[in-house]
Amino acid sequence: MKRLRVQLYLLLAMALALIQACATLRSGFADTESEPLTPEYRKFRGERRLLYIQNFENRTFSPQLTGRLKDKLQVAYSRLSSVGVTTDKKAAQLIMYGKILFYAEEPGVYDRSAAPLTYNLSIVASMRIRARSQGEDDLQPYEQHTVRYSTTYSAGEPLFESRYTAEERLLDGLADRMVNATYEPGAKE
Repeated sequence: MKRLRVQLYLLLAMALALIQACATLRSGFADTESEPLTPEYRKFRGERRLLYIQNFENRTFSPQLTGRLKDKLQVAYSRLSSVGVTTDKKAAQLIMYGKILFYAEEPGVYDRSAAPLTYNLSIVASMRIRARSQGEDDLQPYEQHTVRYSTTYSAGEPLFESRYTAEERLLDGLADRMVNATYEPGAKE
């Protein structure tokens, strides 16, 4: 019985060390759901295009997320050579619309006094990229994706960080996953 208890404590200690390691690695976990691309859109992908990013509709109780996500997406898309980002909606050939569907901060690991040592941040956003055909108001839906992204941060252990810094990492990770899921001229599938 004592041996089983020692093994259980050892297993619990290893699990806590693994969780703490994940919190300090500053990486997150992502999942993406995408609708299939049409053959017409695959042909459309062949050229470099200008993209305009609308502010996302926010369906959460965290109002500061929309502007920060738009900024992160503009930076992430500007790193691509296949897409140019523009602030002029009329000049854009692609327009991105989106919704922040879910945002949560939950305690993760607790210390002996039941105070949280780590927190888990999660966000879910859906996005749609539409392409202009000929007319300014003639928009055709081409891509639609839903991206989930989660990360962990430590509030009470060494290498701690603030919630704001962790949210910045969360939004960076979400923006990178959204860029990876979308418009990529010449991509083979």
